[in-house]
Amino acid sequence: MKKVKVFTLLLVAILAVSAVTAYGYGRMFGKTVVRAEATYPDFDKNELVSRASVIVSGKVVSLEVQDDFTGVPATDYIIKVDKVFKGNPAAEVEVRTEGGENAEMIYIPDEGVPTFQIGEKVVLFLTDEKGDRPDKDDFGYYVLGGHQGKFIEENGKLKNEKFTFDVATFEQEIAQIEKDNKAKGLKKLKADPGDDI
Repeated sequence: MKKVKVFTLLLVAILAVSAVTAYGYGRMFGKTVVRAEATYPDFDKNELVSRASVIVSGKVVSLEVQDDFTGVPATDYIIKVDKVFKGNPAAEVEVRTEGGENAEMIYIPDEGVPTFQIGEKVVLFLTDEKGDRPDKDDFGYYVLGGHQGKFIEENGKLKNEKFTFDVATFEQEIAQIEKDNKAKGLKKLKADPGDDI
């Protein structure tokens, strides 16, 4: 008899969890869910530095989701700049990433698209090259090369999935890469409007 009660309680618990899960999915699927893959060029450190319009460190202070010119959600993050390593950005920069949620749609981009959290401290390689997009004046920058251009500090290192810089020598390394690029005749490369940035 005890086994029947335990089984019945377990069955009720499973059904309750299933009902809550189904309710959550039902709400989510009340919107169009879009998944997309992003393709980024594979940069080395010299190209990353060369192509970056600005290189900054700062803190994510806010975000706003809005539709881009194609009608899908994009998220604009405001980064309060605390240090500039390249370029002449404002004290706050607006960085657009693919993805977000609006009243009609949930847009889930590929893993290669960088994501941010409010309060997160980051070092970013940014580009202001936006091609001929009709909404190019609606935001300031993209993260260059997707995940390749976003770094988080861990144990004295600036890291992402591809690159590592030493925090203590980061500024000198950027300056040396710029010097090497100039010596090799590698000027700031412009992204082709058709290229994925």
